[in-house]
Amino acid sequence: MMIEQIKYGSHTIEFELKYSNRKTLGVKILPDTSVYVTAPFELSLDKIKENLSKKASWIINQKTYFLNFDSTVVSYEIKTGYSVHYLGRQYKLIVEKSEKNEVLYKGNLFLVSVKDKRKAQTFFDQWLRERAILKISEIAKTVIKKFGERYFIPSEIYFQDMPTRWGSCTIKDKLIFNPKLIHTPKRCIEYVVMHELCHMVHKHHNDSFFKLLTIMMPDWEKRKIKLDSYL
Repeated sequence: MMIEQIKYGSHTIEFELKYSNRKTLGVKILPDTSVYVTAPFELSLDKIKENLSKKASWIINQKTYFLNFDSTVVSYEIKTGYSVHYLGRQYKLIVEKSEKNEVLYKGNLFLVSVKDKRKAQTFFDQWLRERAILKISEIAKTVIKKFGERYFIPSEIYFQDMPTRWGSCTIKDKLIFNPKLIHTPKRCIEYVVMHELCHMVHKHHNDSFFKLLTIMMPDWEKRKIKLDSYL
């Protein structure tokens, strides 16, 4: 594949170009906003770029759609009196000095005990990430099992901090989830997992993708609205 680009106003659209025996130009926007173009062997690069320029507005709209879907601006500070969302529920924080580092639940409270209060944020972030991987994997297992009744499923899932995405399905069907999902309700996590699973069948957001998503999760739109409220 070759990496090329075109200009459209203030935008630079980078794309991967591959030639094949097909008769027409094919353009795909993947969930990670990357652009893949498949072109006939006889089509010149100038002609390819000319055709893409006519589709530039659509390409930008598609990329924007993905970015809007996956924006994950979630922030918090670990200080007494502050709060943090965990699986959709808001917990107030109490930070205290202790002989050992640990996080305990007390009703609607998170009791963060640390040897050094200056390191409370770092310790809690690490604890929350470990909990996120554990709980999201647990929730995803049920969703994946349901999807597996009809389609191929991954043998494992992965976690990665991503500043602009809740989840991702790579071109090789590797499912990656953002640990920040732990802030959102279980039903929202289930939606993101199902969304990415459907991308294993349909890589881009076309009618076939949304039809499959609706079959597998009829109330996905309500779940997405709820998820968006955590941005």
